[in-house]
Parts: sequence; structure tokens; C-alpha cells
Amino acid sequence: MQVMTKTNLGTLRQELKEVPGKNLKKVAQEDLAREAGLRVTTYRNVEQGRATTYKKANAILEALNRLRKDRGLEPVTLDDLGINIA
Repeated sequence: MQVMTKTNLGTLRQELKEVPGKNLKKVAQEDLAREAGLRVTTYRNVEQGRATTYKKANAILEALNRLRKDRGLEPVTLDDLGINIA
């Protein structure tokens, strides 16, 4: 039986839009999946709490932090994402 726990990815994606003084578009799951080099279904599964590999979790982390840096936001860690790594 696979245990699924809620991740913080959706909340962290929303933060990318809410940068004070900037009118930014929402970052969709598709956008972050593309930036991470993953299939959209893989990204969605991870965001919904399904287990993934360290390699895929790290790809999501790096993509998210690139987008955060572009917006002047502090980087996050794997622990901040709350991803279930198998």
C-alpha cells in the first residue's frame, strides 16, 4: 500500500505569482513540469503526494528554485517541498 502525504508544491507554485510589485502569471503544473524536464503526469503525481525518486524530486527543486530566483524569492529545500521520496 502506497502512503500519500500532501506536499507543499501547490502552495510554493502559488507563491511564484504573488511577488509584490510584479504582475506575474500563474505558474501551472505544466510549466513547472516542463522546467523540471518531467512529464506533466509525473509532476502531478508528485504534487499529489505519490512517491518519487530523489532524481525527480531534485529536478523539481532545481526548477522551482530557478523560477523563485527569477522572481527575487529565497530558495527552498527538499524538506520545504514535502515530497515523498522512495
